[in-house]
Amino acid sequence: MSDVPESVANVAAVAQPVAESSGSIWGYVAAGSVALLVLAGIFAYRKINQPAFVINQVRKKNLKEMKKQGTENSEFMVDMDRLLDSILRYTTENKKKGSDVVTLLKPLNDKERIKTPRDMYQSMIFIANDVNDTALAKDLKNKSKQVKSSSALMAGLLKRAGIN
Repeated sequence: MSDVPESVANVAAVAQPVAESSGSIWGYVAAGSVALLVLAGIFAYRKINQPAFVINQVRKKNLKEMKKQGTENSEFMVDMDRLLDSILRYTTENKKKGSDVVTLLKPLNDKERIKTPRDMYQSMIFIANDVNDTALAKDLKNKSKQVKSSSALMAGLLKRAGIN
């Protein structure tokens, strides 16, 4: 006679086929992974589509380009920062999204429109007027009359924009 009661042996015999027929858990793991990826994508999209994120990316790219040329402390960079601050303030007050910031910045990337440094300032004036910052627009208008077309900084910005 064995030490295991007969009822336990019967339960074990029935439980083993049930466990084997229930299938693999990998389907559930895969479905859970897909759900996590979708949630992570939604979270990332919301993070990226904020005005502050887009403006910080523009600042980083501009600063990187200016450091290559050694002109990161120039007057133009100060003007560009003031414009970006104004755009950020406007988009925050009006509850805009990051895609709206990209739309506002489109005139700076217009290759047909920007041929000279003065044109770059004209685009900045247009954007300042779009965000209802008339004081900045007036200041940029005065500076656009004084800008030198042979400036190394402006040549670098035009090159970065793909205009040269």
